Amino acid sequence: MPAVRIQHVLIVDDRGDALAAYIAARRADLVCRVRTPTTLTEADPQWADGLVGFTTPVSLERSSIRWVHSTGAGVDGLLSTGRWPEGVTLTRTTGALGARMAEYCVGHALAVAQRIIPFHRDQLAGRWAPVEPGTLKGTTAVIVGTGSVGSAIAAQFGGLGCSTIGVSRAGQATPPFDHVRPVGRLADTVSGARWLVLAAPLTPETRGLVGAMVLAGCRDTVVINVARGGLLDTTALLDALDAGTVTGAVLDVFDTEPLSPDSPLWRAKNVVITPHVAGVTHVEEAGAAFLEALTHLESDRRPPSAVDPARGY
Repeated sequence: MPAVRIQHVLIVDDRGDALAAYIAARRADLVCRVRTPTTLTEADPQWADGLVGFTTPVSLERSSIRWVHSTGAGVDGLLSTGRWPEGVTLTRTTGALGARMAEYCVGHALAVAQRIIPFHRDQLAGRWAPVEPGTLKGTTAVIVGTGSVGSAIAAQFGGLGCSTIGVSRAGQATPPFDHVRPVGRLADTVSGARWLVLAAPLTPETRGLVGAMVLAGCRDTVVINVARGGLLDTTALLDALDAGTVTGAVLDVFDTEPLSPDSPLWRAKNVVITPHVAGVTHVEEAGAAFLEALTHLESDRRPPSAVDPARGY
């Protein structure tokens, strides 16, 4: 990888000032310029060598930018504008996202197994209705995506006695999963899943991946989506909930955010909605990931956080 020399950094992020302060405190030689999508000028992309943000607010083709660093783990927002230009490096931030998203998934799975919401409803109604809670031990979690986030989720479920099956593009064995199967076998794999967790990147190949055919193969399955809303066919999910093949869903991400007030998901039975909070990137994580990637680029090395724009991860 040819050396990338960075001097001017354009930061377009809601936490831009905090990110600029973090970077400046550790690399005084870098000049940071903070903008928002509404305060960007035509001169900014020509001034910058590097761009930090979650989406691409400028045309990279007509800029001096040679490196883009995502403040999040997903890069679909950066790649959605069209063909990625040659010679522009793309890196991303992971930090401790995997650990936090794993706790989110396991926490909600435990809430379902332990019947926390039904018991709370009984409490509000003054109703004594003893029903033995379930456990995670002995159940199977199918996790779509075997990268850093999916692996962290598998480790948490596995630690509680679950069998973990990963689903990836090639189906290559990947610790800590008990088994990994290729994505082409997803529809067959879900039949034994109590928990179907979506933790894959959104790419043209994965958009709508979990649709009617996959959900029809479920049996008493709870779907947990912490990846991107585009992976899941919402209409097919609602149909599967009505049919009983899917018995619950925990959704943190949606095709359009915020979720529209008239979305039927708000009123769907056994659906829990959270406002994209399963894996919030901290400023320190984004700043540290930026500096780590920069060190590699300045040494003519490919950063471990580099993304293949053609694949989307």
